[in-house]
This record gives sequence, C-alpha cells and structure tokens, in this order.
Amino acid sequence: MANYSIKADLLKLRGAFMMNLKGKTATKRCLCIPVDDAGLFVGEKGVYLNLTAVEMQEPKFGDTHFVKVNLDRAAYDALSEEERKAIPILGGLHELEPQVRTMVVSQTIDAKTAVENAEDDLPF
Repeated sequence: MANYSIKADLLKLRGAFMMNLKGKTATKRCLCIPVDDAGLFVGEKGVYLNLTAVEMQEPKFGDTHFVKVNLDRAAYDALSEEERKAIPILGGLHELEPQVRTMVVSQTIDAKTAVENAEDDLPF
C-alpha cells in the first residue's frame, strides 16, 4: 500500500483569511475560516473538512491527484453549474517514494575472530 503526501492551500477555502491576533503575552498569525461559508462540518468531537482526491488524467508537477472540498449532496445540489465549477482546487497529492534505509558499518571482523570471542554458554 502506498503512502501519499498531501498539500492543501487553506486560504482557498471560501472566506478564509489571515490576520494577527494579539493575546495577553504575544501576537500570533492566525488562519480564520468561516465554518458555514467554507463547508466545514461541526461534530461532537471536532470541526471537519471533508475532502475528495480526484485522480488526474495528466499528472502535473509530480501530483497524481487534486484535492477539492467534498460538499454534502444537499449543498452541492443547491449550487448552480457555474458555482460547482468555481469550487477551488485546494491542492494536490502524490505518492511518497519509499526510502531505502542503509546501515553505516564503521568496522568489520573476520569469522575467525568472531568464533574465538564466542562464549561457551550460548543457548543454542
């Protein structure tokens, strides 16, 4: 089974913007996403963004799929054809290449030395 790398530009979500918020001890850059406008789902244990990865017929920039927001059927049906086409592509994904792990060997010993140093109480 393959592993995939996913990159998504969250500023492409409808109504998303960045701003600096000042707290008691620091000012932080924050991403603000309107829950209802962006198609987020508020559940009991979190706020979810349902995404769909669609395989590209002609992969570009190393990506094999593009990622879009997956709206529920009622919300999708309420959109006009123009609005459906305007749903932004948030990003892409591509398969991660498996990395071959190698072990660095700093020194070796020959078989004769290994046998001479063996203990007599081995369990086999």
